Amino acid sequence: MAELHDVRRRKTDETRLDHPEVPAAHTNSPAWLAQRALLAVGLMVGFYLLAVTIALALLWVPYAEVTYIGRIHLKLTALCVIAGLTILWSLVPRIDRFTPPGPRLDEAAHPRLFDVIRRVATATGQSAPAEVYLLNEVNAWVTHRGGVMGFGSRRVMGIGLPLVQAVTVAEFEAIIAHEFGHYCAGDVTLGPWIHKTRAAIGRTIAGVGQTIVAAPFLWYGGHFLRLTHAISRQQEFIADRTAAGVAGAAAMSSALKRVSTAGPLFSAYLDQEVGPVLNAGYLPPVSAGFKEFLGSHRIGAISAQLLARAEAAEETDPFDTHPCLRDRLAALQSAPAITPAAESTEPAAAALLGNPDAHTRALLEAVAGADAVRKLKPIEWDAVGPTVYTTRWRELAQRHAAWLSRFTTDTLPAGTEAFIHAGSGLVRAEEQNVNGDERAARAAQVIGVALGVLLIDDGWRVHTRPGLPLTFERESRTFDPFATVDALLNGRITGDGWRAECEALGLGSRPLNRTPQPAL
Repeated sequence: MAELHDVRRRKTDETRLDHPEVPAAHTNSPAWLAQRALLAVGLMVGFYLLAVTIALALLWVPYAEVTYIGRIHLKLTALCVIAGLTILWSLVPRIDRFTPPGPRLDEAAHPRLFDVIRRVATATGQSAPAEVYLLNEVNAWVTHRGGVMGFGSRRVMGIGLPLVQAVTVAEFEAIIAHEFGHYCAGDVTLGPWIHKTRAAIGRTIAGVGQTIVAAPFLWYGGHFLRLTHAISRQQEFIADRTAAGVAGAAAMSSALKRVSTAGPLFSAYLDQEVGPVLNAGYLPPVSAGFKEFLGSHRIGAISAQLLARAEAAEETDPFDTHPCLRDRLAALQSAPAITPAAESTEPAAAALLGNPDAHTRALLEAVAGADAVRKLKPIEWDAVGPTVYTTRWRELAQRHAAWLSRFTTDTLPAGTEAFIHAGSGLVRAEEQNVNGDERAARAAQVIGVALGVLLIDDGWRVHTRPGLPLTFERESRTFDPFATVDALLNGRITGDGWRAECEALGLGSRPLNRTPQPAL
């Protein structure tokens, strides 16, 4: 959705192009759209006039030197000519060479997905996009691609695979309607012009560098961004109301909330769950894992915290292209209530695509190449613990065997200061400014890994699933060495308490650098 954000409740009867509040009754009127288009065009024309004037003035300097002074200052002439030509070259529109952001979706293979798109297109009076692509992000967007400055372009839509896993069909329909709202309001027609002008401003500033010539462009660029981003925020308001008119305000509000939390959670999932497995040369069921990740109790609690924080945010930065969540939710309260169609009550939008793990593989191949993906070995999530993490832990424990030799299982550091002191031995000679928290964290990680290796050698089995912590299991007992070490670090367990735990685990008093490899 060019990202989903929120809207502010209307407070005046006037349309203001420099402020996020937009009167709902007027935002779709021809007069308001014309006013917005004229402002954008005026800002763009103003920039090009400014740039051409400055460029011509710079190129005029050498002529003036010869004509009125009768001499040439070589350094000044070179600077003026180079700066003037650089500015003029920066103004030349670049051809939009579209690079597919992911695999292209075929209507024959995904009829239900395209049924939703066509239904929304009909409801909004718009034509469907010429191409629909799959994305590896919690997002959806529409745009024009190809041509120059929007001319000769085609409609393109992007739909995130993790997005359809995170939302219901009703919410997904609202998201698609939001995107078509951008078509309705002409946003994607104005968009290429604004984008090209922003790019030209950026190229100009980069070209003239840290010279006095950059000052007027920095000033104009700041105002251009502030005003056009205010227009962008208003476009989100209009798109939200379009979505409410098609799918209902409740579905749109729910989609906004869902996306505000699913985005950061997906990033955490890739970083913490999927990344280590891919780096080890294995390919887990990524899509199924994300669904499980979102459904775990621990992640559900984190999601609630993220949503509360997003709803509490009150300010929208003038340079934001989207308003904040709270304002958009407030604006949707005044939208007409609509009862969604029966099909929209389906719980999971992922059903519109089917076989999500095949799509995950296609996305990976689009990013990393088919050959790289073929080298990855398939692995189930239950096997990740004993296969991936056990190997990594043994390598880490072996690498720090000399440091670990100073500890036995019953003489671990206890308390923050003790961990900071111990972690100082893990700071490399070339490193600088490693603070106490980082030193303590390094010590805790290596000690936790060493304890894990000892437990594995004693017959404990490593268990983990998406959204769940790493735990060790043997018979009916479960133990988390990393949580225990963290408790030692933060004083929740005393040294005496840990020694009693050691006896219960059968660890006794053993050196931490004991990391024998299992017999082949």
